Parts: sequence; C-alpha cells; structure tokens
Amino acid sequence: MAEGAEAHWQRAAELHKQGDLEGAIAEYREGLKLSPGDPLTHVNIGNALLAKGDRPGAIAEYREAVRLDPGHPIPHGNLANALLRNNELAEAIVEYRAALRLGLDRPSTHNNLGNALFWTGDYDGAIVEYRATVAAVPDYLPARSNLGNTFLVKGDFDSAIVEYREVLRMKPDYAQGHFDLGTALAAKKDWDASIAEFRESLRLMPDYAEAHHNLGNSLAAKGDRDGAIAEFRAAVELKPDYAGAQFNLGNLLGQKGDLEGALTALREAARLAPDDAGVHYAQGLVLMDQRDYDGAIAEFQRASDLKTNFVMADTQLARCKALKARGTT
Repeated sequence: MAEGAEAHWQRAAELHKQGDLEGAIAEYREGLKLSPGDPLTHVNIGNALLAKGDRPGAIAEYREAVRLDPGHPIPHGNLANALLRNNELAEAIVEYRAALRLGLDRPSTHNNLGNALFWTGDYDGAIVEYRATVAAVPDYLPARSNLGNTFLVKGDFDSAIVEYREVLRMKPDYAQGHFDLGTALAAKKDWDASIAEFRESLRLMPDYAEAHHNLGNSLAAKGDRDGAIAEFRAAVELKPDYAGAQFNLGNLLGQKGDLEGALTALREAARLAPDDAGVHYAQGLVLMDQRDYDGAIAEFQRASDLKTNFVMADTQLARCKALKARGTT
C-alpha cells in the first residue's frame, strides 16, 4: 500500500511544481487513502491549499499534521506561518515557539515569530527574535529592517538609524530603506538629513506617495512652505484617499491664505477620516476665517464631541458663538 501511495505523492509533487494545484491535492489525497496518517502529506496538501488562497483549509491540514505527529517541527512551523497570515497571532506565537523548541531553529522562524510578537505589541520580545535572526545571518535584510521598525516604534531612534543604515549597506538602492531612515531622522528632527533620504527614496521610486508626504513634513518643519505644499499635492495626486496628506495640504494652504483651497483639502480629509477630531478642528478654523460662524461652530462642536477635553476646540467653539451673538462681520 505504501508503494502505491508513494506513486501518487510523486505525481502530486510534479503537478504542484507545474502549478496544477487541484491535481496535486487530488493525488495527495489518493495517496492518503492508501497510506493514511502521514503527517507530511497533510503538510503538502496544506501548502497547495495555501498557494490556492484557501487559508482555512490549509490551517486545517496543518492542524491534522500536528495532531498526527506533535513532535515533528515542520507541521508546527507551517501552521504558525498560516496562522500569522490569517492574523491569528496568539496561536501563531505558540506554534512558532513549538517549532523552535523541536529543532526548527531557522532564521526565518525567528523573524516570523518576531513579526507575530511585534503585531501583538510585544516589542521587546520581537527585538529578541530579530536579533536571533541577524546573529545567525547578519545580512538577513528583512530582520534588519524589522529591527529598525521596532526600535522606531519604541522611540529608540538612534538604534533604528543604525539598523536602517545596515539595510542600506546591504542594498543601497532600496527605496523603502531610504524612506525608513528618513523617517527615523525626521523623528530626531534632523530635517536636512531626512530630506536627503526622502529625496533619494523618491529618486528610486518616484510614485511613492508616503515619501512625498514625509518629505513635505520635513520641508514644512524647515519653513519651506511652498516646497511642502508641492510634495503634499504630489502625494494626493498619487493617492487621492491619503487623508493625512489632504489634512496637511489643507493646513498649509490655510496658512498661506488660500482658504478655499484649504477648505477643499480639509473637506476631503474629513470625508476620508470622518472621526478625526483634528480635521474638524482645522475646518472650523478656516470657516471662522471666512466668517462662516455657523459652519465653524458645527465643526468645532464635532471636534469636541469626538475628542474628550479638546480644550482648543472648546475654546474656539465658545469664541465663535460669542462672535456670532455679537454679529461680528
């Protein structure tokens, strides 16, 4: 029976390699009929289902493989990967730890465990795993990048910069690496250096909306309002549903006195992010400058409702009501 099963499994492997996933799955299942209880065949079926986009089906197969042979590390590792992709983070962490304990001590396993820990907010745990990855393979770029991202989230900007520079040492023409380094430099208020990195990111990837946006922020911080407006405009042209860029564009246009332009951008930001108190507050300021007190009152009230103890919104709301009562023109 096992010999007959082996023939099905060989055909299944060939079909899988050729991209015939349905045929491969059918052959794997025929092999299981002749030799039931083989955990790695369930793993292979899971791999084919995952390649088809059937994540729940793949998870079920990996679970069966773990049940059949709980001491084999590969079913735990594949189950963990599928669970991670399915955003089932707590169970993914359990399975990655089981895979490592059973001997699947691969850099990718540590890196993926780090990702699961990061997404649950366990940044210190994630750093331990990413460091384990780069200790084994110093030039493992994803783990270096992930380390930088984790340090950035933790507010350790210097350590983030060190990791991002390592990423760029490995891959100098990496647009994302220059963007990440620019973001860390901007967090340190090193505006000139951040501008240089965002520009390099855009040289490598001109249609990177987020890089235009962050470059705009650094230019605005340096006082280059026109340059910043140009970058925010580029960001929203590339990505019209970019609420943050619409908001920043509206604010800067308002500062320049282009109230209609500001209101257009801010209204779009409010459409995209209707529960953002800051957007409604900014609209209120523009409407108040236009002496549209009813409109401004409505926006300040909305901002106050959305954010508890929003003192600035409450103050402007009271001021606007007073101006309206006095009939100020």
